[in-house]
Amino acid sequence: MTEQTTQHAKLTAQEVEIARKYDLTPKFIQFLDRHLIFPLVENLDSIYSSEDVESMEYDLLKDTNMTKFIREKYASLHPGEAIPADLEKKEKAIEEEYARLNAATSKTLEILASKDVQESLKQDKTYNREYLSKNHHIDDAKILELYNFGKFQYNRGDYVVASDLLNNFRLLSVNQDLNLSATWGKISSEIITESWTDALEELNKLREIIDNRHFKGSTLDQLNKRTWLIHFSLFIFFNLENGLESLVDLFFSSSYLSTIQASCPWILRYLVVAVISSKPQLRQKRIKDLVRAVQTEEYEYQDPFTKFVEILFVTYEFDELPEVMKQFKVLSTTDFFIGTLDTAELYKNAQVLVLDTIGKLYKVLSVEQLKKFLNDQNIDNALARDNFKLENDKVLIRGAETGSVYQQVYDKTKAFNFKTNQLLNNAFSINSYNHKQSSQEV
Repeated sequence: MTEQTTQHAKLTAQEVEIARKYDLTPKFIQFLDRHLIFPLVENLDSIYSSEDVESMEYDLLKDTNMTKFIREKYASLHPGEAIPADLEKKEKAIEEEYARLNAATSKTLEILASKDVQESLKQDKTYNREYLSKNHHIDDAKILELYNFGKFQYNRGDYVVASDLLNNFRLLSVNQDLNLSATWGKISSEIITESWTDALEELNKLREIIDNRHFKGSTLDQLNKRTWLIHFSLFIFFNLENGLESLVDLFFSSSYLSTIQASCPWILRYLVVAVISSKPQLRQKRIKDLVRAVQTEEYEYQDPFTKFVEILFVTYEFDELPEVMKQFKVLSTTDFFIGTLDTAELYKNAQVLVLDTIGKLYKVLSVEQLKKFLNDQNIDNALARDNFKLENDKVLIRGAETGSVYQQVYDKTKAFNFKTNQLLNNAFSINSYNHKQSSQEV
């Protein structure tokens, strides 16, 4: 966050406007737990005032059990005002509930942690439940209290304890709905505590449940859960080593690409970034799939990243490229997920794609035009490429002597315009002749 904040401080008013226009936080709110939304809101300090961000943070978490945080935020937003009586009452109720749940689960947790019990438990849940019930009087009610306490601790902001409680519950529970709920709680806890390997393990467990052929629920319910999973996965893939390769594999799979297209097309931003960030061989392999996905959703969703792909591989509207590249660069530093990457390397990869396309479409460019296309005054790296040569303030593209695709299209269009003009002139001549003949007859 420190590096991002330093970059944020350099934003101009125009860059702030760009960042606000393409901010995806409102889209994410409907598919993330409020505890996971918090870091996204916190990241908005780059484009909104500290007062606005603090107010959003308070509104986001005021209904949780994080009473200390709520008290501090309220005091900051309302200096000099007394803490509301409702908040005082809530704090007392939460303390009482904590004491009750702690007392209800302490003995169970002590038994589960004992060496004798650990050695006696097996992979079979039915056996474990019978063993614990018979020898230690741990029944369904006591197992359920583990879930309740885990949920309570998560809502209280004690994510490490919540993760342990929810895991213990899953080891014994046969209630599939609550087990699924506990898994969502556990993956959230692992994400917030940045335990990325454990979070990936939970992600795979959720995928196994959601993608199961015998999924318990409607098709719409399955679609919604996949949508949630996609949003949760961004935290993991953008922080895990080689995570973006896993993101590409998952998001291009038929069921998840269909989910993106049906319910969250804005996720294409991260698919574009992941492909651009890939190694050259993998990037080239996925470009066609990426272009197809972007084209399919162009009427539903567009941003500088999807527009970048369209310009380079579909429309070739290079006049729009300078502005798109500028927006691309701004969002690379302000977007919560993309900002975790080496944004300089990401932008360099994007420029490489631009150069590759230029090499196919042009024979010659002015130096100034190349600088505009790359949104970069320093084009030394570009000119260092084997297929580019500088001559008299012109950039010559090697290998274009036979005529680039762009030149061929231009030549054909020019010929077509010439023929069209000929036809129009002939038609005008005929009309003039007929008019003259008609006048003579009269």
